[in-house]
Amino acid sequence: MGPVRDEDGQVVAIVAGLLLVGGAAIWAVAWLGAGAVERARAQTAADAAALAAAAGSDADAKELAAANGFTVQEIRRQGDDAEVVVPVGGDVAVARARRHETVVAATGARRGLAPAMLAALARAEELLSRPVPISSGYRSPESQRRLWEARASNPYPVARPGTSRHELGLAVDVPRGFAPLLAAVGADAGLCRPLPRTDPVHFELCPIR
Repeated sequence: MGPVRDEDGQVVAIVAGLLLVGGAAIWAVAWLGAGAVERARAQTAADAAALAAAAGSDADAKELAAANGFTVQEIRRQGDDAEVVVPVGGDVAVARARRHETVVAATGARRGLAPAMLAALARAEELLSRPVPISSGYRSPESQRRLWEARASNPYPVARPGTSRHELGLAVDVPRGFAPLLAAVGADAGLCRPLPRTDPVHFELCPIR
């Protein structure tokens, strides 16, 4: 990442020391970045599990967290509220959800989206302090097939039917003008933009490592 320089004479030791410091700094940034991504994924898993707990049962919440590569440490309930605790590293991610909020979140353009995707979008909205507009969310196999057949007129790439994450409720498209805003908080929300140049409006739930 950082520039590598080589110098002659008496400054070699100094440059070597700088390179060591620079290398350590790069390693630290990479380590911290990886930790931030892992925490974001844990938070997304906790958010999704809380939505599942609010809408269903503790077993649903645990199963969803496990599917995202995490475990649920504790589920607390009070009326329609559910709070889920997910351990990550030496810390925990905590998320809360309310039953009626889960129903509202799954209507309109968000209908059919997976709970984990709904949670990631909710986290992005919290970070942006504004709603995330969705131009395309869940697609049925038939909808994806029609889009594929008309792909020649589409300005963006179209996945072959059966391979799109839209069909799993794990991807959304947003208006082009909004895409840079969502990309700015994507890592913290657990949302990835796999094709920023050819398909800048397309965001997916980040895969669990």
